[in-house]
Amino acid sequence: MKVVYCGGCNPHIDREAVAADLPQDDPDVPRGATVHVSGCLRACASDHQLVAEGDGRAGAGAEGASAGPERPPVIVVAGELVDGVPTPSSELAAAVTRKLKE
Repeated sequence: MKVVYCGGCNPHIDREAVAADLPQDDPDVPRGATVHVSGCLRACASDHQLVAEGDGRAGAGAEGASAGPERPPVIVVAGELVDGVPTPSSELAAAVTRKLKE
């Protein structure tokens, strides 16, 4: 799994703690999965987009990128949002993990 970080100029969450709690080498997480972790709602790690597009790139699509053999999941964390859904900071890693395994 690849983790992409923002520059950390205005963190509202502990980006490193979220990433540290994500599953590493979990066979239930598709190869090539990417998590964009931004410390605030500006979502700089995902080019200012709160969800991933259907093709797996960070973008503005409302559906988000689904996992599958052709498309590994792309999850966007922007402050206390996971793919645009409000999520308490204490639950960010768990919410991302669930989405990675969908």
